[in-house]
Amino acid sequence: MVRHTRYVLLLPGLVTFVFFLIAPLAIMAVMSFFTPVWPGYRTDLTLNNYVAYLTSPQFRILAFNTFSTSLVTAFICMIIGFPFAYCYTFKIKSERTRNYITMLLLAPFLIDWTIRSVAWISILGERGFVNSMFLSAGLISEPIKFLFTPTALFIIWVQTNLLFMIFPMNLALGRMDPEVIEAAKVLKAPPYRVFYDIVFKMALPGVICGFIFVFVNTISDYVTPSLWAGGLQTLGLSVSNYASQFLWPQASAGGMILLVACIIVLYILLKVVDIKKLVYE
Repeated sequence: MVRHTRYVLLLPGLVTFVFFLIAPLAIMAVMSFFTPVWPGYRTDLTLNNYVAYLTSPQFRILAFNTFSTSLVTAFICMIIGFPFAYCYTFKIKSERTRNYITMLLLAPFLIDWTIRSVAWISILGERGFVNSMFLSAGLISEPIKFLFTPTALFIIWVQTNLLFMIFPMNLALGRMDPEVIEAAKVLKAPPYRVFYDIVFKMALPGVICGFIFVFVNTISDYVTPSLWAGGLQTLGLSVSNYASQFLWPQASAGGMILLVACIIVLYILLKVVDIKKLVYE
């Protein structure tokens, strides 16, 4: 009886996993093969939803916009987050200071998403803080249009997802012995070799884990591009448009295509490095 107790403890999580993840995905997969009839669908099975989606002239544009913006955002977060995670791990010795920094990083997530979205108007608007600062410094002669452009999308996505890149890298760097870095310096290893061969390679599981977090968060986000990207069309936004018109089979087909594409990208990333090293080493 005691031996089977641990399996009983898995039941709540397993039931939640099945009902709120597996079951909806299964319904969406079956729905994607139904015949669309506005408003609604017929249960006649067909591949036309996938064929129409994949052969649409807009599909290449949607796919390019979706993956390019998500990948660029993940790279920007990695470039900004790695130096921050390195300094946070090795340069800040005070535990109290680290706690203060962590609180500051988490503070934006205590604010409602709607309020955070509206707040960007006062920051990136033509009369916002950034333009006012540039005008006061004499760097520009007229306000720069940040809002409703892809630039605004990247700024908002980076600010929103940077934390998901920093923490996994901090976890990986925290498992590194600083004496290894010092030994390499004593042996006169060039700085770039110390960084790449020791620091970066040992932190790579955290980098990949953070990359996955940012990529998944952005590729599935259709609200932010629709609000701030100035009409930039993405696969997620396309799925949302189909769903808003009650064209459930096309929306399900688009969702399945996006899901399969994500799985392929994640599989490639996970083949690069074993992220289980973050936990078991």
